[in-house]
Amino acid sequence: MSTRHFFLLAFLFSNPAALAGEPEIGAKAAIVASPAKGQLSEKMQALLETITTPEMALKESRKYQQNGQYGLAKVVLQHGIELAQSSGIEFVELTNELEYAMPVLQAKEHLVMGEPDQAQNILNGLAEKFSTDQRRVNEVNALLGALSQSRLRASAKLDNERVVARDVRHHLTQYYNEYGVFPNYAELNEILPPGAELLQNYEIVYFKSVPNAYRLVLRNINNPKNLLKIEATGLIK
Repeated sequence: MSTRHFFLLAFLFSNPAALAGEPEIGAKAAIVASPAKGQLSEKMQALLETITTPEMALKESRKYQQNGQYGLAKVVLQHGIELAQSSGIEFVELTNELEYAMPVLQAKEHLVMGEPDQAQNILNGLAEKFSTDQRRVNEVNALLGALSQSRLRASAKLDNERVVARDVRHHLTQYYNEYGVFPNYAELNEILPPGAELLQNYEIVYFKSVPNAYRLVLRNINNPKNLLKIEATGLIK
């Protein structure tokens, strides 16, 4: 399982409100125009020729979605809809996948990957398009609520980082003003000892200094992937 889908699955299972049932498939499929076959690459045309039923199209499109290849998934879904229409078959699941399920999946992935603007653009479009479908409105609103909470957490995190960076700079500047150089690592541990209130959520993972410059990297104890880099003017190799 890729990292992309590990985090996506973790988000989906930790947010039940965002996992309300699959879209309804009782409505008649709408006609969705696909790109003219001449506009597709030879490789894509050859692929579409191997997809001969709507069921195959749905299965193949979901493979592309799992890999984040939404453009290819869309073309395959449109091809599947054409197959269904030419055979006089109602295969509404394809239209639901194209118009709703796949955009919802994209929005969730943007949200998990820390791309709130892209997620919001998709969700706003869905909210407008399906404004008369209460079940889908509820699902989209649940995701918009999760998006709002994500933005609040990101804002609080940024504010906290600014405070920590400001106070760390202040301590190091005070040392520089007193001694004319920035501290070495041992002296840094005296200025900013482990467990100090300023660093209660951080640990020092890297520090290098020269007389007139320094580079410091802090790691968030609660989120080890979150690194806070603080530098003074100057280039350190």
